[in-house]
Amino acid sequence: MSEERYEQEIPCSHDCNSCASKCSSKKPDKSQFLEPMNAYSNVKKVIGVVSGKGGVGKSFVTSYLAVLMNRLGYKTAVLDADVTGPSIPMAFGVHRKAQGNELGLLPEYSEKGTALMSVNLLLQEEEIPVVWRGPVISGTVKQFWSQVVWGDVDYMFVDMPPGTGDVPLTVFQSLPVDGIIIVTSPQELVSMVVAKAVNMARQMDIPVLGLVENYSYAQCGACGEKMYLFGESHLEETAKKFELPVLGRLPIDPAIAKAVDAGKIEELSGEWLSDVTNVLKQLLPEEKTGAEGETYTIAVTTDEDGEVFQHFGHCEKFTLYQMSDGILVAQNELKTDGNGHEAMAKVLADNGVKVLICGGIGFGAMQALMEYNVLVVPGVTGSVDAAVKNYLEGVLGSRDEATCSSHSEEGCGSCGGCCH
Repeated sequence: MSEERYEQEIPCSHDCNSCASKCSSKKPDKSQFLEPMNAYSNVKKVIGVVSGKGGVGKSFVTSYLAVLMNRLGYKTAVLDADVTGPSIPMAFGVHRKAQGNELGLLPEYSEKGTALMSVNLLLQEEEIPVVWRGPVISGTVKQFWSQVVWGDVDYMFVDMPPGTGDVPLTVFQSLPVDGIIIVTSPQELVSMVVAKAVNMARQMDIPVLGLVENYSYAQCGACGEKMYLFGESHLEETAKKFELPVLGRLPIDPAIAKAVDAGKIEELSGEWLSDVTNVLKQLLPEEKTGAEGETYTIAVTTDEDGEVFQHFGHCEKFTLYQMSDGILVAQNELKTDGNGHEAMAKVLADNGVKVLICGGIGFGAMQALMEYNVLVVPGVTGSVDAAVKNYLEGVLGSRDEATCSSHSEEGCGSCGGCCH
């Protein structure tokens, strides 16, 4: 039987990955190009934010979407793939340098708990230009995915450079992108630049979630009248042409620029992107990580005075806070024999613990807890009740980072090895 006749007689199942046919319509298996996720990361949804040209506010949209989804109770992260023009840390007011340990590179966290990774968090000085060629830049983006200990993340937003060059191609091929949002502006050339971005995404079989128009209008502070400074918008006809929804229109507002420049984007308030967040919520209908709709337990190392005990390895009591739908439903104690080493990770996991708040903790215990998918918030002091309250309000961010770094073959110089 000829191959052509064979293909005609066998009906197409539309599952190209399990099909041995060599028909012309068969799509390549994208999974062979995917970069492996960091072993200590659990990223549920990856959303790319792209633009056909620069200067349209793509980085702001990326950052603000992370802020909005964080406010809704989701764990969010931003991977800054705009390597030569990184601006994400500045918007969140984060200027600390990222650190690493034996588990990988550790992200920095915003005040409200959004995980961040950007080249600017690795440079000695933020003003140093990144003069790298395409392959090096693409390799950096892959490393941000595979070597960063992201922990549990519901939504990761990837801020990509403008255009359809090396980095967007790397992201589309190497990361499991669940959809992209295209940011544009109200100008005549919008149809052309949107077309480039849409066509690239469709060639790579990446869903386009919709369009967002920035600099859409300015609003009079006295009467509320909208003024269209760039003339009539062509967004609707462009969206109709590509059968895409319009998900938002952002104004020209000095308050936005002021908040971003001051690193206070998490204090900004505006409903401009509410349609985007509604679309994103539909991508993740299951339970959030430690948020509404989930029943889980927070454990806190506890001393005899009700304070956060500072040595995980010698902790004799954990206070357990059982949460359901974001509400505390029960509180009890878990007594131990004072041996909080790696074996304690299984005990906590068996008790339904998803979050551990503690003082000092070593690499071994940290690694064991992460293997049981327990989110670790170390380096905390004060009362256990206040610690849990601060965590639920987003004041405490998970660090996935050992806080006892004095271990040696002879033991820990500062605490006698008790943090393991």
